[in-house]
Amino acid sequence: MAASIHATNQPLGELNTTPLIDVLLVLLVIFILSVPAATHVVPLTLPAPDAKAAPQPIRLENILSLTATGTITWNGAAVSEADLAATLGALVHLSPEPLVKFQPEPGAPYGASARAVNLVNRSGLASFAIVGTERYAAFGKPR
Repeated sequence: MAASIHATNQPLGELNTTPLIDVLLVLLVIFILSVPAATHVVPLTLPAPDAKAAPQPIRLENILSLTATGTITWNGAAVSEADLAATLGALVHLSPEPLVKFQPEPGAPYGASARAVNLVNRSGLASFAIVGTERYAAFGKPR
């Protein structure tokens, strides 16, 4: 800090501007750092709508479920693993390929779930989704 020495005991009439300058410099640095982040733009080219394009065909959806007792169901009907493999094999050749949603019930055995997912994987089906997991978002959290 700057100090001046006077021979008299009179109060100084000058204002110490050093803290003011320090605060202004800090505000300037904060402004410089925050402005580029606020004005950052990501260039993105979106495809133009094509009037000649045919509408997407409606994709069929099937529900593959697993009960708490380990029973595999296909759209609500109980099936064996062999029947499921045959059904999945037939779906691969359809165009467009139907979506298979896997939705196990709470308490479904892990081994049976793994076998069902492996059956889907071996069939070569590309349209597969695991749904219903949002029910377990609070699993293990205190209520």
